[in-house]
Amino acid sequence: MADDMQEEIKKTAEKIPGCSYVSLVGYDGITVAQHIIEANFDVSLYDAELSSIMLASREVRKSLDLGAEKELIWLTQNSFFIIHPIGDDFFIYACLKSSGSNPGVARIELNKVKEVIRKIIYP
Repeated sequence: MADDMQEEIKKTAEKIPGCSYVSLVGYDGITVAQHIIEANFDVSLYDAELSSIMLASREVRKSLDLGAEKELIWLTQNSFFIIHPIGDDFFIYACLKSSGSNPGVARIELNKVKEVIRKIIYP
């Protein structure tokens, strides 16, 4: 199971132009699997911090009765994050370089892999 997830995440990261890494993370902030192409920082720290963003987003979504969350896109000066929830316990995201990346391809590939991962996690 873990090897299957790791392989899916690796394939996804390598298909996305300008991808720094892809991580599968629990809402508790713990990294489940990741594939790093290029990162000069502690990716696990980013995973933990992004879980805080996802938890806050979940609370806002619930309080405003916005329905199911499908995707969160966050653009900073240095990075482009595309985040997809998987069930109630996990999310997968790609961290892209702020320039020279292809967010459209990232969105497509994350949509594909999240369904594969969902079937592995929630059989």
